[in-house]
Amino acid sequence: MGIALQRIQSKIGYDPPPKASSGRESQWGFRDFLAKQKLDYFQPFVQKHAILTFEYSVFCTRLADRLIKSGTQSETRSIEWEEEITEQVAAAMMMAELLAHIYRHYLSVPREVKRLLDEQSIYRSVLKKRGYHFDESCQDSMPSPGFFSQKVRSTHVILNWPRLFTVRIRRVLTTLILLPEAKKFDHFCRFIIFADRFVNPVLTHLSWLFFVPRFVTNVFLLLEHVIPGSWLDSYEKDLPWYIRVQAQLEQCWFELGNDTAWLTGGLLNCFVLTGPLAPVGMYLTISLFLFDVLWAGLRAYIELGRIKGLEVEYANLLSYMEQDGTSAADLAELQSLQEYLQQRMQFEHERLMLSVVNTTVLFFGMCFALPLLTNPLFALIGAVLVLATTCIIYNKVQSLETKRPVNRIMELRQPQYALLLEKTGMFKENGIKEGTTLEPTQGTIVGLSPSSLIKD
Repeated sequence: MGIALQRIQSKIGYDPPPKASSGRESQWGFRDFLAKQKLDYFQPFVQKHAILTFEYSVFCTRLADRLIKSGTQSETRSIEWEEEITEQVAAAMMMAELLAHIYRHYLSVPREVKRLLDEQSIYRSVLKKRGYHFDESCQDSMPSPGFFSQKVRSTHVILNWPRLFTVRIRRVLTTLILLPEAKKFDHFCRFIIFADRFVNPVLTHLSWLFFVPRFVTNVFLLLEHVIPGSWLDSYEKDLPWYIRVQAQLEQCWFELGNDTAWLTGGLLNCFVLTGPLAPVGMYLTISLFLFDVLWAGLRAYIELGRIKGLEVEYANLLSYMEQDGTSAADLAELQSLQEYLQQRMQFEHERLMLSVVNTTVLFFGMCFALPLLTNPLFALIGAVLVLATTCIIYNKVQSLETKRPVNRIMELRQPQYALLLEKTGMFKENGIKEGTTLEPTQGTIVGLSPSSLIKD
């Protein structure tokens, strides 16, 4: 049995059905196993759903790369290779079914359920060709899309860059005309002053209105899952309230904290800290930039710490296997998984640390705008630094996105891959001939409690 399947077994406490053989089909029963489990089985998985989803993504990235690579090569694969891939697809199928159950019944995230069900259809088609039987009458129904919250978040991200550039370009121009040398360009200064009479009120109100949609969406979703009612799934309603809060905050805590701070600051600057109190508003704005530094640092600490814990698990497992005399093939499989994990960790580290660096430099640039620094040259230096940082970070973010590790499982739906994989013999029937009477076999339950198997 491969390392991937062994690791999944140790987490979920379930033995997959035995491999299909000539004249004998294996009945896939993990869905039935999940349906029989009680709350105490799922609760640890709900609490650790983020890292489980992350590990599943890493595993599927490697699996998809191997399948697609096999489809683009002409040589026929060995029986051992086919059995290894079949085990890995079975492991991915179990992880996808478990996560789909959690996201459907305990977290209520339709977009994740849909994605996981789509990926299950790929795994199911592979496993059917390898001699596994699935009860079609028990397939999960596709949930309604329910993409509103994700649409709000994605729109927020898309519109945020134009907003930031507009605000920061305006600040450069309005501080530039304060320099004595700018008085030589009278028409330019008059135009900036005239335009700012219209632009400034719009941007001042936008400073808090921009955060309202995402803030309201996250608060609504949080309350929806915290307050028990008929809208809650019966599975989720059985969870303790603090577990429901933890599970929801794990998905939106960073956005909720960020939006709360900037929405509050924007309202104060727009309606309270005006006129004689305007200098106080500048100190508040600079304080919000300091908050961004601390908040980004906290997110990096939490998310990188979570991933580091997974890396330590794999390192400890490798050390144990080397001491236990595990076969070279299993060691190679684990080391390959570690390589994919390292690639994903490197990307997440760059992404999170980029946010920390960005907020730190922005805070430093905003410090030049302190009211106690009366020389307008300082304000201009700070404004230029903030705008330059925004330009650099924008380009860096676009570049970094091109390096994001991609789970290519859904590409296997494309006809060219299906034909190529069929040609290499990967998906040929596993010794089951037409007209043979099939004897289904069931998977078995391992006698371990999931709570003891999921370790911090």
